[in-house]
Amino acid sequence: MVRKERISVPRPKSEFLSGTCVKCGTENVFYSNSTKEVKCKQCGEVLAYNTGGKVEHSESLGAEVKRLDYT
Repeated sequence: MVRKERISVPRPKSEFLSGTCVKCGTENVFYSNSTKEVKCKQCGEVLAYNTGGKVEHSESLGAEVKRLDYT
């Protein structure tokens, strides 16, 4: 009997991120490969800029950005 190789399921390179706005303290969830600027839901401050690939975090997002893992 021939043994089959295991085929791994490809995992996406993008992810959802969670960060807290420094200005108002609101927690925001956004996509790592967003095509638009990510703004705070409460105060409208720009949290991340698009760069054509992954977003670049601005200083108004703070140092703590968590990756959301729904596995």
